[in-house]
Amino acid sequence: MLKTGFGKAELTPPIGAELAGYGYYLKRCAERVDDPTYARALAFRQNEETFLLISCDILGLNAQIAADVRSAMEKTYGINPANVVLVSIHTHSAAPTIYHEGCGAICPEYIKTVAPSIIRACEQAVADLTEVTKLSFSIQDIGGDYAYNRACADGPVDKMVRSFLIERKGAENIALFSYACHAVCNGKNTGVSADFPGHACRLMQEKTGAIPMFINGLCGDIDPVPCEEEQRQANRARFASAIVSAAMAEKAELPASVSGGCLSEELKLTPVTIESIHAYADRQANSEHKIPGGDIVARIWEKEMIEKYDTLSDRAAISVRYLKLGGVPIVAFPFEGFTAIGNFIRHETNDQRAVTLGCADQLLGYLPTLNDIERGSYASWESVFLYKRLPIQPGEAERLGTAIGRMLNE
Repeated sequence: MLKTGFGKAELTPPIGAELAGYGYYLKRCAERVDDPTYARALAFRQNEETFLLISCDILGLNAQIAADVRSAMEKTYGINPANVVLVSIHTHSAAPTIYHEGCGAICPEYIKTVAPSIIRACEQAVADLTEVTKLSFSIQDIGGDYAYNRACADGPVDKMVRSFLIERKGAENIALFSYACHAVCNGKNTGVSADFPGHACRLMQEKTGAIPMFINGLCGDIDPVPCEEEQRQANRARFASAIVSAAMAEKAELPASVSGGCLSEELKLTPVTIESIHAYADRQANSEHKIPGGDIVARIWEKEMIEKYDTLSDRAAISVRYLKLGGVPIVAFPFEGFTAIGNFIRHETNDQRAVTLGCADQLLGYLPTLNDIERGSYASWESVFLYKRLPIQPGEAERLGTAIGRMLNE
């Protein structure tokens, strides 16, 4: 028998906390709360094994927060850390939990509250475990051009909304749904917000009465269609409404089952020399197309890479956690991944239903595709300095997507 429970705890940062994203050294601090931000958790139990799927209204988490959540769940409930899938919606209207150079200062008091809030949501979810009477799923085109590929004019856009409906015995239904897009509808304003995912959750509950939980897809190359500043809120509302309408499509029943785990891989980075480190920084500092402040960020990266040169490695171990809910894969990458990676997963699994997520655990930066690296775009080049890492080797996104897809089949 499959049981599912839901929990929610507030993650709203305090007024005055710096918000994350949109450029360097902006000092964009929260002046108001447009809508509260939350951690939402779904617990699944079957055959005495428990799994957790957690979505946080935040840009991305740090490694310590993720470790604290998994440790607490293991200590209190005996949940295998491999069975805890922890993702963020990547809203640019919330406070950061890790310092990305120039993109939002850390608020120490806020950071102390994040893991305990996520843990409370998980505890509520476990306490709420209730028998599932029916599990169903739909995959539906969003029905319009609400997002575009910002990295490449003719690049792919996944226009599908993937949605589960979990019906429970004597308890509220749960709507779990996903679409892939950067959560940047609100622009550079100073209001705390969960952006379009938060609006979609409120709308889903209003329209269906189901408890909503949104999980963002691989959105590294996907943005909302641009609009004038005064149109932002109306566009966000239309976008959220389209997502919810698609998520309410007629569903096919699935077996009431869950499984999951952790897939281990190795990310290949570009080897560097002292000379190439200087050359990378010089190129960025002298670029005509850099974001203002990008030269400062590049020089800080240069200094730190030189200081730790003897310990730099061109390999990095990564973990990709997944669930199979009713047989449908839900796969979470610790990157701002590109649309093509999801396409590789679906090709290898021969399953277009597969839900592919980004911004899991500690956000490690972008995972750009080969053609994006060849173009020398922001994701493949300038973001390297922001995330203080070495460039990813060309072809790694394609290789990892294929490898993880094959592992899921096994």
